[in-house]
Amino acid sequence: MAKAETAYLRAYKSYSKRMSDHVAFALVVYTLMLIFLVTPTIESSGTSIFPYFVLVLFVGAVIPLCRNLERRWQALNANAYPGDGLETRYYADWLKLWGAAIAIPAVLAVLFTVF
Repeated sequence: MAKAETAYLRAYKSYSKRMSDHVAFALVVYTLMLIFLVTPTIESSGTSIFPYFVLVLFVGAVIPLCRNLERRWQALNANAYPGDGLETRYYADWLKLWGAAIAIPAVLAVLFTVF
């Protein structure tokens, strides 16, 4: 039987692993928003494959940026000392990541709707 004292313990996840999880979820949200917000607003005259090609292009453009963010956090985590302020950097990058994952498809949907 498990003791009550050990029930609250949780496995520690490093900042790089946590950022990697957020990057993966942000890419999923970004892609879903592109599919459901941007793709219907793209007008294609003639061929119907064009909106999907644009979708692949937008996702492909963001993947290297996300990978660089993951590499940055792997390097920061490997060279970290206590009191380096990693928590502040982590939450700043977290906010930028999720802001971009939500804002970019919204802005693209507005641009494709207007123009």
